[in-house]
Amino acid sequence: MHGEVVQDDETGLKSTSFPSLAELGKRYGVSKNRIWQYASKHKCLERRKESEAREQIRYDRIVTARRAEARALATSDVVRVVDAYIVGFERSLDEGKVRFDSPADLDRLVRLKELLLGNADSRQEVQGGITLEAIQARHLRSRTQVDGLTPEVSGEVVEGNAERGDGALN
Repeated sequence: MHGEVVQDDETGLKSTSFPSLAELGKRYGVSKNRIWQYASKHKCLERRKESEAREQIRYDRIVTARRAEARALATSDVVRVVDAYIVGFERSLDEGKVRFDSPADLDRLVRLKELLLGNADSRQEVQGGITLEAIQARHLRSRTQVDGLTPEVSGEVVEGNAERGDGALN
């Protein structure tokens, strides 16, 4: 059900191999039909699939945990660098090396630090957003266009059509 670990003689790499029914029958001195009966009775193929699925889930969890750890370490490294830069900026400001009529770098770094720490940046501007007024104006324009259509153009059913007399579409 779990396969057999085999080692490649040339490369030395280990892998999992699943012998065929004929190979298993020959190894144990029984027919391949007998192996198939045993595998069917004990649901070996279904159990193998379940085992592979559990192994894949376990693998995914390990990979996710390692990625999260790497991301957290990278974030903490960036926060540490930003903190050091802020301290250096403050020192340069105290020494008069930095102009304080344009502290754009400090502002960007404070925003970056807040973002990395998961805090919302309340100073963020919304650019290119759609407003409720714009939506209402567009709706009003489309309603006026639809209301101006004749029943023939809009595809409405006209009751008591004069030509056909059966209420069909014009």
